[in-house]
Amino acid sequence: MRSDIMFERIETLRLTDPKRYEALIREGMAYEQGEYGKAEKRTATLKSLEEAHFSKEAKYASISKAVLEGKKADVVRQTKELLSGGKDPVDLVSNALMPGIQVQCEMYDQGNAYVPEILMSNDAMLGGIALCQEKLGNIPMKGKVISFVAEGDLHDIGKNIVAAIMRANGYMVVDLGRDVPASVVAETADKEKANMVCGSTLMSTTKPGLVETAQILGKKLPKVPIACGGAAVSANFVGTFDNAIYTKSPLITVNTANEVIKGKNWKDFR
Repeated sequence: MRSDIMFERIETLRLTDPKRYEALIREGMAYEQGEYGKAEKRTATLKSLEEAHFSKEAKYASISKAVLEGKKADVVRQTKELLSGGKDPVDLVSNALMPGIQVQCEMYDQGNAYVPEILMSNDAMLGGIALCQEKLGNIPMKGKVISFVAEGDLHDIGKNIVAAIMRANGYMVVDLGRDVPASVVAETADKEKANMVCGSTLMSTTKPGLVETAQILGKKLPKVPIACGGAAVSANFVGTFDNAIYTKSPLITVNTANEVIKGKNWKDFR
């Protein structure tokens, strides 16, 4: 990736969203100081990650590579070509678009990629997902979910990916954004008659926001569970409070929503 483009994006972020810029800088400093990823770091090479995650189909792998490199125009062009050729939109999301961001995030986990690169990859991926969603636009809506990042947390890349994948799988997503109080989530879930809530956080200090949201929902809307995910969230943590389900990945979140629609409650997932 060209450094001039990266720094231009960083400067734009600093000017347009200084609060988020500062949060990302703090995150980067914490990573450098070893506060993130204290467990043994993986040392997989870029090539091995691509081999592990990219499709064997050349055209799919090409889109994944373009996502990884943050080349939105290439992603949009190639996705449009495959959709015009009759490829399944959901299949493209799962096997062409998502693998690119997966590799980028794993590189970041190892300290071999940086926040601006993830932002550019995410933007490129969402460009392709938007086309897939347009293709799926007339399918019946399966249900409705509320998406948010816990209060105090400004990291929304994971939330954006989950919301996009949910939409691509036929769900209406009411995206509340980042740094959202539990009371706002519950009020919106009630107003929108949501089937499920999706909450995430990257920071350990903001995990209580997920707990509070689950508690309010449990009292106000006992049939509406919260699917919890994000770097700071684990199955053990989610198991310490009621009305919550641990979802490790976007596709697991989709499958969880499918089961909730069928009548499963949070206890069934435990």
